[in-house]
Amino acid sequence: MRALVIIRTPFQAWLVEKVLEKECIKIFDVLYFTQNNSKEDGFYYEKLSLKARNSEYVFVPSQRFSILSAIMFKIKSRAWYKSSNYNQLLFASIDAFFINSLANAYPNAQLITFDDGTANINPNSIYHVESNNLRIFLYRYFMKALPLIQLKQKISRHYTLYRDRENIVESNRLRYIEGWTEKLSRNINESKIYFLGAPFEEVMNLQEIDRLEKYARALEVDAYVAHPREKNLLNLGAKLLDKRGRIAEEAIILDAKDASIVLVGLFSTVMLNIGPLCKECIVLLPKGAPKTPELFELSKKAGCTPILI
Repeated sequence: MRALVIIRTPFQAWLVEKVLEKECIKIFDVLYFTQNNSKEDGFYYEKLSLKARNSEYVFVPSQRFSILSAIMFKIKSRAWYKSSNYNQLLFASIDAFFINSLANAYPNAQLITFDDGTANINPNSIYHVESNNLRIFLYRYFMKALPLIQLKQKISRHYTLYRDRENIVESNRLRYIEGWTEKLSRNINESKIYFLGAPFEEVMNLQEIDRLEKYARALEVDAYVAHPREKNLLNLGAKLLDKRGRIAEEAIILDAKDASIVLVGLFSTVMLNIGPLCKECIVLLPKGAPKTPELFELSKKAGCTPILI
């Protein structure tokens, strides 16, 4: 069997190693797409490429229009279209036109997918409710990508960290992967508060960001965990956590040692992934924002404490 692993984020790179182990895949190629070119991207690409037969790292800076990024990714990765007769394709970002297009280039390959984060278990996300406006139709046609409903029908197995949650395929095609578990007994008398950064400008207006900053600053955060796409860090008066190229989950657990962990920030994949290890996960949500009611309920369902600010 010849497998192609298509990666878009450090989290996906961390997770696909577990998928490869579950699938007993020893020989594979890696194609790593990124718009960030972050330390985390480099760290996890290097780990995968050392195990891969062939690998390529494709960096395209963010463009004003997302379709331009997709076109540039497709052009830069054109050698991978029919470059080998792959029997298996492993990927996560099913909504990305250039990844969808590449998967569509191998109609006889077995499709194995895995989680990309909260979008997988949010029934209102693009992974579950695809827009069918004319612009999206034209993008799909131009990129030679499949509608998501057709792509999802072709998936053989989907690997997830989130047991008993609705995902992009039916339960009989879901496979569960154990995430972050530990036997370490944490000190309940010592807590470390970690603020999870995010690309706030992409999801909040300036007034909402200002309220978030003021509220988080009052919490006396111990460490600020910057997001790879975060351009403007909030001024919280906290040290910046040196992740040493690792994803946030691994960096936080290593830094906390035996102290109890408190996570603060927007609702995120990190809270879902290591929430069970934490003393508390505090989700800060802007009052009046269109998605706040939905995220409030998702936060509670995940065992977090949502707070309107």
